[in-house]
Amino acid sequence: MSSLKRTALYDWHVDHGGRMVDFAGWELPVFYESGAIEEHHATRNSVGLFDIDHMGQLDVVGSDAVDFVDSLVTSDMSTLDIGSAKYGLLCHDDGTVIDDVIVYRLAEEHMMVVVNAANRDVDRTWIEDHTTGNDVTVTDRSNVLEMIAVQGPNAVALVDAVTRVNVASIERFSSASIELFGTRALVGRTGYTGEDGVELYIDGGVVDVWTGLLAKAEELDIAATAIGLGARDSLRFEPGYPLYGHELSRDINPFEARLSWAVNLVDADGRDKDFVGADALRTIKAEGIARRLETLTMIDKGVPREGSIVIGADGNELGPVVSGMFAPTVDAFACNAFLPIGYGEVGTTLAVDIRGRQKAAVITKRPLYRR
Repeated sequence: MSSLKRTALYDWHVDHGGRMVDFAGWELPVFYESGAIEEHHATRNSVGLFDIDHMGQLDVVGSDAVDFVDSLVTSDMSTLDIGSAKYGLLCHDDGTVIDDVIVYRLAEEHMMVVVNAANRDVDRTWIEDHTTGNDVTVTDRSNVLEMIAVQGPNAVALVDAVTRVNVASIERFSSASIELFGTRALVGRTGYTGEDGVELYIDGGVVDVWTGLLAKAEELDIAATAIGLGARDSLRFEPGYPLYGHELSRDINPFEARLSWAVNLVDADGRDKDFVGADALRTIKAEGIARRLETLTMIDKGVPREGSIVIGADGNELGPVVSGMFAPTVDAFACNAFLPIGYGEVGTTLAVDIRGRQKAAVITKRPLYRR
């Protein structure tokens, strides 16, 4: 895996038993010695630390920064306050999804777009291709900022213990500049686990921050655990968060993915919001969708995997599983699939074809977990 990129925490992961795998071109731990299920419960019960430095951060600066980002993102950025953040989607002209992003407004003319690791280069190029005629400069800071997440019911208390800023007072989807362990960081009250917590954008010194947080947790008798990709996946799956390449892709639009709440076709002033893909999404909304993302839990024993086919009562193929796994909090095997409208009523019994055998499953209310 010598061609893979490594984060600054690579040596720490290896020294502490991390099983390293290829994830979007990065060599990252899928789990440590305790295993993914234990890491999942550790985050739900106390604090999990996540190395997410593979994600990308794009600065958009200039007098047109707010309007420019607003013209690219499905959610309304025009009223985003300084220090606040918002979830949104980048879409193609036909309304299908390029990526899902978090956008921070850091200053009057400064926006930061946080993009997924697998789409860093695609997103940057796509955004840069739309800059013509706008007073903006796009700067990729992905190799400068180091990023970790601290998630779980004790996460905010732990970060509060190592900085002078009262992180607990920062509202969800808001941010602040803090100092910890001799370096500065932007702290965002965001996350990808369904738990409370923060994401830290660190201006150098991530190893000191990571080890310092673990040491402080031990001092305060707070259980803090390093978390790999396996638990990260199950932690996002249970509260219903999408993962690009699974619940989102070039073949999926936001309405199919149950993300209509992140699509503002009308702005705060009641006018049609103009962004890339808006016209197509207006048409899709007016005509209705033919399929929608549903969650199924297994009745029969079986592990539903991506690509398995969901089967209707009459034996017809309804659609492929896009994510499937064991959900530790609810102690069940479950999966997500895009199914034709009419098959999504909670309690409907269907089947999942697992290695040629049909295993019973039931449509389940989403999300599987809510804090």
